[in-house]
Amino acid sequence: MKQTALIVLLLIAGNKLFSQSDSAKPDQSLFFADIHAFFMSDINDKTTPQASFGMSTAIMGYKKTFSEKVTATIMYDVTRTTNFIYPDSIGISSYFEGSKYTAFLKMAEIDWKVKPWAEFCFGQLLNEQYLTVQDKHWGLRYVNTTMQEYFRFGNPADFGARIKIKPVSTLTISLTAMNGEGPFRYQDRESLFQYSINAEFRPKEHLIFKAYADYQPHATGLSEDRSAVSIFAGYKKGKWMAGAEYNLVMNNSYVDGTDLSGISIYSSYKTGEKTTVFARADYLLKYGIVENEMYFMAGAEYRPVKAFGLSVNIKRNTWLNTFIPYLNAGIRF
Repeated sequence: MKQTALIVLLLIAGNKLFSQSDSAKPDQSLFFADIHAFFMSDINDKTTPQASFGMSTAIMGYKKTFSEKVTATIMYDVTRTTNFIYPDSIGISSYFEGSKYTAFLKMAEIDWKVKPWAEFCFGQLLNEQYLTVQDKHWGLRYVNTTMQEYFRFGNPADFGARIKIKPVSTLTISLTAMNGEGPFRYQDRESLFQYSINAEFRPKEHLIFKAYADYQPHATGLSEDRSAVSIFAGYKKGKWMAGAEYNLVMNNSYVDGTDLSGISIYSSYKTGEKTTVFARADYLLKYGIVENEMYFMAGAEYRPVKAFGLSVNIKRNTWLNTFIPYLNAGIRF
């Protein structure tokens, strides 16, 4: 009886929440794409191949706006998604790897703004751990992805549902449930979901503070639950941009002793209308057997037009002893 009464109350509350009229406008469609290409050459000759041209990503996407409340976005990325395995001394692969550049579904999201302060998202969602805020704030994805994505502290996207709530204009809180397997795998047989909470506080237009945490129980045969915490602060005003974040993943492989942790600090300064200099340092406190090592980059960017960026930069990895000059090019249309 109590359960029935509770269900009735939830239905009444839900009806009030979703009953706001939807002022439909003419359909708006947007096709977009990103191309990120590079050339690299390792001066220390610690990379195989030592020099190469490559494509770090090639994104194709489409966004449809059905009304003021309902939008849908689908996005495909083309990049290398598999690892090449040599099971024996003669180097025969145990499986067919396929193309080095494989197209995969990166995002397929339906967004419904049920109230000015509430939004429901469903489908394959981008990860709020690092993609929705830090990636945009960094603004140089074609040069390098942010620390958590580059070192794989979490999946870039996953299948699930999200509720966003905006209690005040400066604060957004998100609650998300996902499969936890990432964009390349089905849900596990035990239906163990990953749950996350994300909070973004923007006291000023140029300032943001963000905190994220997630949790996923371990499957049978593994010993530890996995969880992650990320704290970020960013500043962007005039010619200056700066950001700093602390990231921690506990029991990354669902077993003890597989923690990941690190700090990333970066900044850029516009030296002219079309030119920018930038630097970033990722300090890995713990990353597998690696401890207290650094991944550093610095360079300059030139934008002949807003959508097209060219960058000359260097990237230094202390534990691999690489020192790599890069030429990166990125365009969005």
